[in-house]
Amino acid sequence: MQNNEHVPVTQFRFLERVAAGVPRLVHLEDEIPRALAGLELPPAKLRGRTIAVTAGSRGIANLREIVRAMCAWLKAQGARPFVIPAMGSHGGATAEGQRQILADYGVTAEQVGAEIRSSMETVCIGTTPEGFKVHMDRNAWEADGVLVMNRIKPHTDFSGTIESGLLKMMTVGMGKFEGATQTHQSGWKYGFERTIRSLSGVTLSSGKVLCGLSVIENELHQICAVRASRPEEIVANEEKDLARARALVPRIPLPEFQLLIVDEMGKNISGAGMDTKVIGRGVELQPGEAPSIRVVYVRDLTAASEGNAIGVGLADIMHERLYRKIDLQKTLINARVSLNVPLFRMPFFMPSDRESLDLALGHLGSPTPEEQRLVWIRNTLDLGHIAVSEPLVPQVAALDGWRLSAESFAPQFDEQGDLVSLW
Repeated sequence: MQNNEHVPVTQFRFLERVAAGVPRLVHLEDEIPRALAGLELPPAKLRGRTIAVTAGSRGIANLREIVRAMCAWLKAQGARPFVIPAMGSHGGATAEGQRQILADYGVTAEQVGAEIRSSMETVCIGTTPEGFKVHMDRNAWEADGVLVMNRIKPHTDFSGTIESGLLKMMTVGMGKFEGATQTHQSGWKYGFERTIRSLSGVTLSSGKVLCGLSVIENELHQICAVRASRPEEIVANEEKDLARARALVPRIPLPEFQLLIVDEMGKNISGAGMDTKVIGRGVELQPGEAPSIRVVYVRDLTAASEGNAIGVGLADIMHERLYRKIDLQKTLINARVSLNVPLFRMPFFMPSDRESLDLALGHLGSPTPEEQRLVWIRNTLDLGHIAVSEPLVPQVAALDGWRLSAESFAPQFDEQGDLVSLW
């Protein structure tokens, strides 16, 4: 191939998810107070009490509506709720940065009907039998109780019988920078499940947790289940809910292919920038949990990441546009807290999509368009609408719950050699 020639690229078809395994909850803001009321909490724990409500940074569907419904229910019981950002070191490990993340999700005092109290100050509330120090957001500790909320889902750093949920919210989210640092330091040494269980055990035994509210999303990122739990029920309920959530996680419905094109990565997409259990990299996997992908190419970093490009090391090639957006200081803070060195490695970058694809396809042996098995996605969170190359069509044409477009299309490049995005 001459320097001024390009590897021809195959045509694609759209593949759309048209049915979820579990339907969404139509009246979510009615389900939440119903679930909380079902706990029959003693009125003395609510009336006149200040209650901290946790709100995280992971892009939970309907986050504003969920937080608003929790605060409204608490106020109806005579409590005085306020909201705390519970997101470890995110937002540059600053109070204002974390407040802004919530505002970007629509979680403001005006929208949820409760004050937002953002601080990075914590209190050490105890020590585990292993010697782990347990930290809690000072605003939460000084409240009369905490309503812990989070989504239950598989985690990008480890696999276990509990992964991402209320227990992790208590240790990493509510622990702020110190809690996140302790969790990751101990997690890499003793295992993340053991560490999270041990740290959250101290938090639960403190008596500060009023109750928990967990949600599950289906394959279309719609809330499909809500569960409220008393403190003593949280662990057992989270184990049950994770098994259910694992079956509903969006996946790329193929066992293997050559090249994955990702339009964007970022902290609002996944804690690892790209979901490790979608791309099959950076974490121990269950059999068949993710496809085998030879090359991953990432085109951009989300604005919501504010330069934090942790997880870029999961890619093989990136667009120069992404590279120029990286805030090394913010990414370094996240890398130092998570201690996951491979996520911070810098892949090679190219000045255009056209040159990036030439490099990727050349590495794959310059397959002809009839041989190219490629998948193109917006990001690893939005997998309800993806594009697959023509050679993959026989494998996806009859998938349950999916619809394949009848017409194929050729990828379009602009004058700079960049792809015209499908989304």
